[in-house]
Amino acid sequence: MKETIYLTIIDQFSNWAADFGSACSKGCNPCCTQNITITALEGERILNFVMTHGMEGWLAEKLQEPQRADRPRMTTNEFAHACLTGREADGGENGTIAPCPFLEDHACRIYPVRPFACRCFISTVRCSRAQPARIAAHYLTAATAMMQLIEHLGQKEYWGNMTDVLPALCDISVYRPIAERLDDPTRIMQARLRTLTARPLPGFLFSDEEEERLRPLLRAIFATPLDGRTVEDILNGR
Repeated sequence: MKETIYLTIIDQFSNWAADFGSACSKGCNPCCTQNITITALEGERILNFVMTHGMEGWLAEKLQEPQRADRPRMTTNEFAHACLTGREADGGENGTIAPCPFLEDHACRIYPVRPFACRCFISTVRCSRAQPARIAAHYLTAATAMMQLIEHLGQKEYWGNMTDVLPALCDISVYRPIAERLDDPTRIMQARLRTLTARPLPGFLFSDEEEERLRPLLRAIFATPLDGRTVEDILNGR
């Protein structure tokens, strides 16, 4: 059920965002860095893909490369809650430009199951280190709202940098074939200590004007029927 809702969120966002246009193409990868956060559900999708394709050894090798991503101080929903309640919000420095370890020949090796944080990052101009990405402000607001929903879906589970959540999940028995290939068995414990816990949605961070623009997207997601209920009912525990 959780994966079905996750796929609903990313599919509806993709449909909503189709008119924005994108200059991105295969081989264009300045945005593919270690600065990617994921939920446990997204991590499990990656690990299942890796095991289905016999890539356990490859992933274990990648997970043991030196970590250059900063640990976030807050999850997206923790940050939103702090903003909404007037408290100081400090998500921490997480601006590493170290390349993503899953890039090979300028392409993503796990592209079919790439997390939402990768899927949503686009630019209307061809970007580079000298030319930053460019996109409408309300697109970024919508992408943040989707990240909040995805975190809400995975609440009470791991949340953090992709290179920490993946090894942390390797402690689950089904992913032992990957864990057994790690040269340093302490990597799993180190990763678990660097993760945070996904939090429920405290509310969205958008203005009344942005809400008007995003209403069709949110309505499409929340109204999707699943097993006699809507996604909104399921997310609200009804």
